Amino acid sequence: MVKVNFVAARHKRRKKILKLAKGYFGSKSKLYKTANEQVMRSLQYAYRDRRQKKRNFRKLWITRINAGCVNNGMRYSSFIHGLTLAKVDINRKILSDLSYNEPHIFTDYINLAKKTLEEHEAKIQEKIKQTLKQQQEEQQQEEQQEFDNQEVNTENILINSKDKEIKKNNLETKKIKQKIDNKENLDKEKNKDIEKKLKKYLLSELKELAQKYEIKNISKLKKIELINILKDKMINQSE
Repeated sequence: MVKVNFVAARHKRRKKILKLAKGYFGSKSKLYKTANEQVMRSLQYAYRDRRQKKRNFRKLWITRINAGCVNNGMRYSSFIHGLTLAKVDINRKILSDLSYNEPHIFTDYINLAKKTLEEHEAKIQEKIKQTLKQQQEEQQQEEQQEFDNQEVNTENILINSKDKEIKKNNLETKKIKQKIDNKENLDKEKNKDIEKKLKKYLLSELKELAQKYEIKNISKLKKIELINILKDKMINQSE
């Protein structure tokens, strides 16, 4: 069976490519192979330049808007920022048409942007003042707290010093009391010792001692009375 190469589908595909290549120079519009290559390349250029065309038009719109802003004494960036703050949803294509064809309407937009920027700047300045005031108040509170802490520390130091003095005085009084008690105890022990010694003596011996200490009316005194008198005399002499 004979193989048929030029079928309807193939003929249709070639016709489609040649139709796209219509108007190209030379074989690029007549021969399928060169025409196909040129069409593929042209499609790539078209894909690229569709995006470049958008960029170029955006550049043109921005140039026109900037020219209108300069005429009204304003920068392009400030103008766009003012419109965004004012929540004006209008694109650059329409703004460029207004600045080129209807400048009096464009000046209204400029004035709106200026007013919005001034209000925004006033709000920022107010916020800055509030923050500065708040910082100053916080600083004053911190300084006051530090001052209060210093006063509390000084009071604590004074209280501690007073407590130390009181403790010191208490210790000194305790020591004095101990000394007095010790002295009294020693005196008592001494009295007891003297009394024991005197009790060992006979009445005659006690009378002889009494004569030495120049005690009067010895004959009329009893032994216990003599002992007590002699004891007092001996303690007074020792002191």
